[in-house]
Amino acid sequence: MPENIIYPMFLSGLVRDGSDRRGQSEVIGVVLLLSVTMIGVTVVAASGAAVLGDAQTDSRIAQTENSMSQMSSKAGLVALGQSGTRAFDLGNLGDGTVDVRKDAGTVTVSHVDEANNREELHRGSYGAVVATVGDTEIAYQGGGVWRKDDDRSVMVSPPEYHYQQRTLTFPIVRVVGDGHASGPVRGRLTGAGGTGAIYPDGTVERANPLEDGKVVIEIQSEYYRGWYDFFEARTEGTVEIDDTNRTVTVELDVPFQTSIENAVTTTSPDGITTNGADKPNPHQEGVNYPSASPVIESRIESCESGETSCGAISSDGTIDHTANEEGTYYASGEGIPETLTVNTGGQPVNVVIDGSFEPDDIVINGGGTVSLYVNGEFNLQGNDAINEGGDPSQLFVYLHSSVSSSQQGTPSFTGVIYAPNTDLTLGGTTDFEGALIADSLHINGNAGTFTYDPSLSAFDVEIMKSPDTITYLHVTENEVEVELR
Repeated sequence: MPENIIYPMFLSGLVRDGSDRRGQSEVIGVVLLLSVTMIGVTVVAASGAAVLGDAQTDSRIAQTENSMSQMSSKAGLVALGQSGTRAFDLGNLGDGTVDVRKDAGTVTVSHVDEANNREELHRGSYGAVVATVGDTEIAYQGGGVWRKDDDRSVMVSPPEYHYQQRTLTFPIVRVVGDGHASGPVRGRLTGAGGTGAIYPDGTVERANPLEDGKVVIEIQSEYYRGWYDFFEARTEGTVEIDDTNRTVTVELDVPFQTSIENAVTTTSPDGITTNGADKPNPHQEGVNYPSASPVIESRIESCESGETSCGAISSDGTIDHTANEEGTYYASGEGIPETLTVNTGGQPVNVVIDGSFEPDDIVINGGGTVSLYVNGEFNLQGNDAINEGGDPSQLFVYLHSSVSSSQQGTPSFTGVIYAPNTDLTLGGTTDFEGALIADSLHINGNAGTFTYDPSLSAFDVEIMKSPDTITYLHVTENEVEVELR
């Protein structure tokens, strides 16, 4: 081999030991090492860039959520008339965008009466201001801020919807205007009026307090899952979700209230039948009343679960209201007394009976009212004396729909029986003072006397169909115009 050939340094091993195999191994090893190093550097650089990009996106999303929440507070002041105009700054969204979508989502408020007739109080678009950062949307809608990733949305700040102590205050904040912006986004909020009062509106038809039925709030929105979580966690009522239509619905029951104006009232037309006696007067037939069954079942469940602290009735049937602050007492099975003496202490007392109750007598002491909830037969016979000589307005007996009731012999009853889904039969000679509400009443023979006490017209029978009730409703529509700059 010519001696004047100059060998590269990395081939020097071939010269020193003359081994081709050893030289090839060192070359391959060095090349692989360099390759692995370059690949590692490339992967680290790419991963670092991705992590940096994700961190920047997350930071921008968090900054946008905070800016939108600040804008929400200002929009509330403008929409509710506490400020004329307000400027806002959403910061630099980089390659993100902001849109005003005046037709985004709808809100519907309805009242459904006991006969299931629906009156639509309001239906309209909600509108929204939507910031899009990467694959995430942050939206101002209904006075709240919502975040949506893919098909999942959560609440960032709560909407304008306030339920407390049977009162719902629901200012519908509607976004109007249009526009599109990116990069540094600023804008102005201006009060645009709206329809103002929706309920009450100064008319007799739309006045408080609500008398019956239920109030239904329905919201259709891309952020419906966030709305659903809000209603489930922050408000009362029955909440349902419809993924197909992207809708959430809230129902609040209105306690049924009615005055007592007749000795006998039936829910069935021609509900009073007699055999040798005249119909009691005054009377009315074919009147719609809700069942007391849900109320009775709810009270039983509340006592048995411990949700309500329900006192026990003593073995001799005595209730001393001062021994139980809740004012609710419970008995079932063998614990149901044959007589009942209630010392009210001048306060309302609730007595829950899970089973049939056939009292020999009921005595009420003090000026309080006793409400008796019976999940079983309520029969009077012989010489039973129920609140005899007392005030009819001090005793209200609520009967479950699944039972019947009868009175035989010569008992006396002073009070109000509320059993709109129950058939009652009166036989013998009954002295009845107060009021009776039933599905039907059959009087067999001479049923004694029915005496209506006119003072009962000043008292309302209130049926709490569920714990989630509403008595006062305040709904307004308030528009805020959004201008992007």
